[in-house]
Amino acid sequence: MVSKKKSYGQYFTPKIISDFMVSQINKDKDSKVLEPSAGKGVFLKSLLERDFNKIDAFEIDSSLENKSSVEIKYEDFLKSNINEKYDVIIGNPPYSRWKNIPDKIKSNFDDPYWDKKINGLSDLLYSFIFKSIDKLKENGELIFITPTFWIQTHHSTPVRKYVYKNGVMDFIITFDEMKIFKKASTMFMIFKFIKKKKENDIKIIKTRSRKKLDQEFIGNIQRLLNLLEEGNGNHEKENLEAFIHPQFSNGKPWNLIHPDKEPLINQLENTCRLSAPKIEINTKKGKRKIDLSKIYKKHELESLGYSIEEFEKIKALDQTYYLPTNQTKINLFNKKGGDNSTTVEERPVTLGDVAEIGNGLVSGLDEAFKIGNANEFTEFEKNKFIDVIKAADLHRYYYEKITPYIFVNDIEDGDVLKSKYPNIYNKLYGYKDRLEKRYSYNKDIPWFHWIFLRNWDLISNSGEKIFTPCKERVNTKGFARFTYVEGNYYNTQDVTIIVKKPGIQFNTKYLVGILNSRLIFKWLEEKGLKRGGVLEFSEKPLSRIPIKMINWGDKREVKLHDKIVKLVDNIIKNNKIDDEMKDINIIVRELYDVNENIL
Repeated sequence: MVSKKKSYGQYFTPKIISDFMVSQINKDKDSKVLEPSAGKGVFLKSLLERDFNKIDAFEIDSSLENKSSVEIKYEDFLKSNINEKYDVIIGNPPYSRWKNIPDKIKSNFDDPYWDKKINGLSDLLYSFIFKSIDKLKENGELIFITPTFWIQTHHSTPVRKYVYKNGVMDFIITFDEMKIFKKASTMFMIFKFIKKKKENDIKIIKTRSRKKLDQEFIGNIQRLLNLLEEGNGNHEKENLEAFIHPQFSNGKPWNLIHPDKEPLINQLENTCRLSAPKIEINTKKGKRKIDLSKIYKKHELESLGYSIEEFEKIKALDQTYYLPTNQTKINLFNKKGGDNSTTVEERPVTLGDVAEIGNGLVSGLDEAFKIGNANEFTEFEKNKFIDVIKAADLHRYYYEKITPYIFVNDIEDGDVLKSKYPNIYNKLYGYKDRLEKRYSYNKDIPWFHWIFLRNWDLISNSGEKIFTPCKERVNTKGFARFTYVEGNYYNTQDVTIIVKKPGIQFNTKYLVGILNSRLIFKWLEEKGLKRGGVLEFSEKPLSRIPIKMINWGDKREVKLHDKIVKLVDNIIKNNKIDDEMKDINIIVRELYDVNENIL
């Protein structure tokens, strides 16, 4: 059974947020104000404290205690009179996936009003944005706190078009990984929309902090808003970035990237799209050749909100892709279609196309298996060691040291371990109680085994691979670390592995050079999974990095490829980054056709 929190999309707003949002109202105190999802009345209390007195409020869940003195109508806002207009609509609208929306709410969408607005891929949030815009007076203000997903996904295209058609965004404030609501893991934003025809730029503030939201932080946000309102340039603090951005057009995804940085990102991705090779695929209609940029991975479609059922599942480059079909209702390669049709651009070739990516092995208790003094073990016992490279020992291009770990997962019987490998047994036995309490992923395993041999086949190969920390704090460092590794070396859960796929012609050292380049780092800063100054390098975020494919018929590109390989070789050989790094950055810029002026 779906919980009330999920079905109604209930996440109650902290008073510090409601106070801040109410402070952004730029209307007289006698303005008519609506709270469409009042919950327990936190916004109502904030409005009263600011001397607003003409307040209407709706709440569908009558079991919630109203902690304000404003009378709440315990009715469905979505059924409210569309002709009742307001100067201000403010609040925290519900968000709930279509499958979790109660039938009594879904029945609203049978009304013709919702045609071309709401469908089976919509979130409950969308209906509140549509209805609120329509219930605003001219020059009215809509101030909501919502998840950020609707400014990016495909199935929210109609919402963005409606916003664009009916007014302008005044500001957007994103909160990254800052915890706003209890037990809500999504990322949130506050926006202010004004229902007016005169266009203005958007004030954008992006937070990069893990700290708890407090009054000091709210004060910093307010000061930046004031500076932007005065036209006072762009600002970057340790945990905040503020800038002015032109209004987003039509229904395309809104990328909250500084306008000065957008040309670089666009050029970089466009180069990787144009360099996409033709590959042979097997479809229901037989074999055909198609540009790699025209087929999609599942997570790419899901992140845009597409239903994979509208695509044909195919195999290419040893993995599953999805191909548009004649029955695909979305218009992928043409501009035709109704008001709410959209076009998905051909995508760039990415790291996920050319490499296998995997998280490291999980011991469950590293200190038990990690070897401090190898001299305490016999040569025979040392055959049960594996060489691990830890995140702390990774540099750009090369690693500092290896650490031996005990690995006896091929032994099932503890008595055998004790008799044949007594020193190993004694070392592990000292941790037995803690080893038995490890999270076991619902597996019944001996206490002396590693818990989860995740990506074992990928990791245990002795060929070329790339290691990178699974989390990389970059706000002070200014670079990420991708390390070339060759041989029988292993990574644990603090390191992610990247292995070039068979059939990909370029050298692994070329890929290492690309990934360590200044250009790719700038892309990661803007479009990587970055939370609180930390880049997260699990499979999906890494798989999205744009990779320039080499045209092997172009002598210039082949020469540039070979230069990168040679420079990376020198760095690895000398365990030192000197002028080679500068030269690699220059060559990568040339390959990606990026002018130094936009870098």
